[in-house]
Amino acid sequence: MKNKFLKAALLALAITSPALPASAEDGLSSGARAWLAERREIVFAGQLAYPPFEFVDRRSGEYTGMSPELIRWIATEFGFTAVFKPMTFEAAQEAVNSGIADALTGIFRSEVRARRYDFSAEVFEVPASIFVRSERTDIGMSSDLDGKRVAVQRGDYAIEYLTGAGLDVRFVYTDDFRSALALVASGEADAMVGDEQIVLYHIYDDRLSDRIKKTSSPLYVGQDCMAVATGNAILLSVLDTGIRRARETGTLDTINRKWMGVSLALETKRSTWWRTFGLAMAGAALLVALVVVIKVREQSIAGTACSELRRTIAEQDARIEALTAANARLRLDLEARSRLEEDKRRIDAESAARRVEELTRCAIAAAFDSTKAHDKPVAS
Repeated sequence: MKNKFLKAALLALAITSPALPASAEDGLSSGARAWLAERREIVFAGQLAYPPFEFVDRRSGEYTGMSPELIRWIATEFGFTAVFKPMTFEAAQEAVNSGIADALTGIFRSEVRARRYDFSAEVFEVPASIFVRSERTDIGMSSDLDGKRVAVQRGDYAIEYLTGAGLDVRFVYTDDFRSALALVASGEADAMVGDEQIVLYHIYDDRLSDRIKKTSSPLYVGQDCMAVATGNAILLSVLDTGIRRARETGTLDTINRKWMGVSLALETKRSTWWRTFGLAMAGAALLVALVVVIKVREQSIAGTACSELRRTIAEQDARIEALTAANARLRLDLEARSRLEEDKRRIDAESAARRVEELTRCAIAAAFDSTKAHDKPVAS
C-alpha cells in the first residue's frame, strides 16, 4: 500500500513539475525568479512568414518554427507561459517598442538597432545573399546593386547594410521575403537581398528553382538573437539563462537537427573546419602559383639559354663542315699536285734517257765513220 501511494505521489509530482516555480538549479537569479512569479506570462512578437525559424503553419494554423519551439522549452523550464503574436517584421519591432509585446522572437544584432533594443546571446547564424532572375548576369556582388531596384522586407537589416555601404539603391519594400521574391520573379525588381534559409524555402515551396538564382557568397551573416526594449534587464537575463541552458542540455542542437538536419555544434565545427581548410587551400594554391611562376621563369631562362646554345652549336657545326670541305679540297689539290710532279719527273727521266740514247748512237756512228776512213787505200 505504501509503495502504491509513493508511486502515485511521484507521478503527480512529475506531471505538475513544469508548472512549479523554477528551482535554484535553473541558473536564474532570485530577482528574475521573483519577477517571473509576478508576471507568469511573457508576450513575444514574431514574424508571420520566416520559415523555418518562425511562421504560421498553413495547415494547422499553429505558430511554429525553431524560435517558438525554443521559447516554449524555456517557458516550460522556468514555469511561465509564452504568448505569441505573429505579425510582419516591421510591426513586431514596433510592438516591442510600444510595449504591446515584451520581446522579439528573433532579430539581427546591429549598432543601429542597439539604440532601441537589448539583445540576448546569439541563437542562430543566418547568412543573407543576393537573389536575381536566372538569366541575369549583371549582378554578382553588392556593388552591382548600385542604381538597381532591390526588393527588401520592411524593417530588415539589409536596408541598414546597403545604406551603410553607400550604395544608391532604389528599395522596393514588401511585408515579407516571399513577396520580395515574387517581385524579382516577375521582373518588378532587379534583385532582392534576403536571409538564405528563408528565401530558399520560398524558392522551393513556390517552385521557382529554374527562375531564381543566388548570385554569390553571403553579403553578411546575421546574428539572430531575441531582443527586449532597452533597459528590460530582468527579462533579458531570463532569456539569456534559458538560451544557455538550452545549449548546455543539447536542446538547441536537437531543435536545429529537427528543422535543419544538422547539429549547431557540428555545423560550427564544420564551418571552422571549412574555414581552416579554405585558408590552407588558399595558401597551397598561392604556393603552387609561386612554384609555377618560378618554373615558367626557369623554363623561359633555360629555353633562352638552350636556344643560344643550339645556335652556337649550329654555327660551330657549320664551321666544322666548312673546314672539312676545305681540307678535302686541299687534300685533292695536294694529291693532284703530287701526281703532276710524278708525271713531270717521269717525263723528264724519259726525255733524258732518249737524249742519252741519241747521243750514244751518234757517237757510235761517228766512230764507225772514222774507222772506215782510216782503212781506205791511198791512190799513187
